[in-house]
Amino acid sequence: MTTHDPDTVPDLGIPTFTQGLMAEGVRDWFLMSGQIGLRPDGTLAGEDTEAQIRQCFDNIANLLADAGLGLDDLVFLRFYLTDTADIAPMRAIRNAFLGTRKVPSTLLVITALARPEFKVEIEAVAARR
Repeated sequence: MTTHDPDTVPDLGIPTFTQGLMAEGVRDWFLMSGQIGLRPDGTLAGEDTEAQIRQCFDNIANLLADAGLGLDDLVFLRFYLTDTADIAPMRAIRNAFLGTRKVPSTLLVITALARPEFKVEIEAVAARR
């Protein structure tokens, strides 16, 4: 997969962000519903956003594994947060899960999610080559 960050688009200064990703030779796409901070038993991972973000990534990793994929197969992420104060922790946790891997992403700060206790939701797309 090849990242694309030409000088003709803004550089946001985020080391793990890329404006575009060419997924060469893709034979399968894996689209995931938005993941929230619920554990497999249906309980909330925690009332704090960081625990919920970690759980979202755990859920994404588990879905990928079930499909025979891994975090390296991610080609797009979309984050929904309910508080701008959670942007920095979200990026730190994202980097802990992805390392230096660049994945195109979109971040939206919205007023609410489906239930008031949800502070984050993450959508993900992966591709099998």
